[in-house]
Amino acid sequence: MQTSQEEITATGGGSPKKGQKKSGGNRSFLEKYKSLFGGSLFLAVAFHVLLLLGFGSYTLFKGSAPRMPFTSEGGVPAEDVGMEAPPEAAPETMEDTPVESSSAPSDAPALETDTVLAVSGMTSPSMSFHAAPPVLAPSTAPGSDPALSKPAGRSTGKVSAVNFFGVKGEGTNVYFVVDLSDSMLEEQRGGVAGFAVVKNNLRQMIRSLDEGTRFNVVAFGASGADLFQPAGVPASAEMKKGAEDFISRYNLSSEKKGTIDNKYRPKIPEFGLIKGDKDTGQITTRLDLGLLAAFEGLADTIFLITDGKAPVVAEDRREEAKREMKDAAISSADRAKYEKEVAEWRKDYEKYAAEMKEYREKYKDLLAKKDQKIAEAKAKGGGKVKEGAGVDYGVKIPGLPNPPQAPRQPTPPQAKSGGKAIQQAGEVYDEAALIRRIQEVYTEFYKKSDAPTPSIHTVGYMSKPDETRFLQVLAARNKGTFKAISAPIK
Repeated sequence: MQTSQEEITATGGGSPKKGQKKSGGNRSFLEKYKSLFGGSLFLAVAFHVLLLLGFGSYTLFKGSAPRMPFTSEGGVPAEDVGMEAPPEAAPETMEDTPVESSSAPSDAPALETDTVLAVSGMTSPSMSFHAAPPVLAPSTAPGSDPALSKPAGRSTGKVSAVNFFGVKGEGTNVYFVVDLSDSMLEEQRGGVAGFAVVKNNLRQMIRSLDEGTRFNVVAFGASGADLFQPAGVPASAEMKKGAEDFISRYNLSSEKKGTIDNKYRPKIPEFGLIKGDKDTGQITTRLDLGLLAAFEGLADTIFLITDGKAPVVAEDRREEAKREMKDAAISSADRAKYEKEVAEWRKDYEKYAAEMKEYREKYKDLLAKKDQKIAEAKAKGGGKVKEGAGVDYGVKIPGLPNPPQAPRQPTPPQAKSGGKAIQQAGEVYDEAALIRRIQEVYTEFYKKSDAPTPSIHTVGYMSKPDETRFLQVLAARNKGTFKAISAPIK
């Protein structure tokens, strides 16, 4: 049976005519995968958008998160915050003992030895007499800002328990305050070797601190105070090592003694004006700076070791004195009296200069021998230290008498207002008043910083009875414990 051409074409059994496109199959393929391709493209775009949003949010969060100034491991590198650990070796300074001199008389008379050492900024309107320069020293250790100390924030560190030469205490921001005054090197305390034991024990205390605890070391002496760091730092292995190196610099011999940098300047109110000791006319300790540095660092626990001598602190009257100085003057009678005393002093000094010249010429060989013996003693690290009296090397040269004594310079007259001399310092604080003043200063500062007031633990290193009493009361009034050490520390 024959099939017509129309039937074959209708059933698709025949071939298409020449020139006719085969489009039915392609159209079905595109229609089949069109929805699948669109869905994949949508998912890819959505995935990338979500990924970008997540990464961007994480970056913004990390950028806004607070950073610790220094951490022990895996924390912020020191160079990111301008801080570096102290080098293993630090430069050392050496005080030279005074050498006898036959200098010519000066037109500028010296001030009294017990003149208040403070920043007065005042000058007599009729004479160019300046107050003695301030002795406000404090230091920064290598790796810290050399200019000024900086208040620390409220401590949130981990608590460490400390056994400080027998005094037990604990804190999260611990300050070790160490006395470097000459009396700490006196023979009765073991001299240089005895102080080396003190330093070694202090190193062990620092090593025992938890890494989460913040700490600092303050060394004070007659010239000022040195700080290991401007503020408390985490007790990481690196900072502990730096603190040990810092401590190692001090009191290496009878010559290399006392503070070194003396750059610390307190930013909080001081207790008062520091005066020279009555017995020596010299300032022999700056315990005030040691405590102020700890307060400024918002220490919650302070450990202090000292022979107990407190600085002579007087009430600060500088503001009143500045006002009174506007109408002050030096009277003609006082001026004439002083000029007469200066004229007499010049004559005495000329006589002294001649006697000194004769003395040096007459005993030239013996003096050279004495200098040699002293140099040998210095090289060996010998010499006995006595506070306020320099170093005694025990050198006695037979046949060499004591040198002539220079005449004492006359005391300059003081400007007066209403017949009264202008005084920058009021009454000297007694023990109770000084401790009250200390409390007033730190209480106000800690309150402004919303920080709990500190506990002050004290160790009296072979201190005298009155000095022991001061340290006992200082600890008792400030939530601390006192311990007396009656023999060189072993």
